[in-house]
Amino acid sequence: MTYEVDAKRGVANHYGVRTTDGSKGAQSQSVGLVKQAVWDFDYNNLPTYGSSNLQFAIPAGATIVSAKLYVDVAFTSTSTATDLVVGLYTGAGSAIDADGLIEADEATQTAIGTAGNVVTGAGALIGKTIGASAGEVTIAPTTDDLLTGAGRLVVEYVYDKN
Repeated sequence: MTYEVDAKRGVANHYGVRTTDGSKGAQSQSVGLVKQAVWDFDYNNLPTYGSSNLQFAIPAGATIVSAKLYVDVAFTSTSTATDLVVGLYTGAGSAIDADGLIEADEATQTAIGTAGNVVTGAGALIGKTIGASAGEVTIAPTTDDLLTGAGRLVVEYVYDKN
């Protein structure tokens, strides 16, 4: 892959095959008021906040409708007791709610340990606004010992700036 940078306009043109990193998230095909964002990830590339501006951010003032974690490859860990928490942070790393989308008691090792399972989040942000800051998704294990696993997080939110 090659690219050229136009310094005057601050844009980059990419040529050839370009790889993408699904753990950064992206808005999927959304029609109407309810928007949908998707993060694809595996156990050693979990979504997290960042200052690179590559992470998809749910806009400030958005209301979270739902959060679902689809287990594509079963998650395993050395402790066999590692759960996942899914929350929102600002790009600077301040927690909006570290487990506001999916809590550890929902994404237990049992729930994420079987491929094909779907974990439906009921965290504190579901049905509520995320507040005055844009939110970047962070998925974190309760113990840092994951060995395998891959999944997809789908978050639906309403954002009507009018």
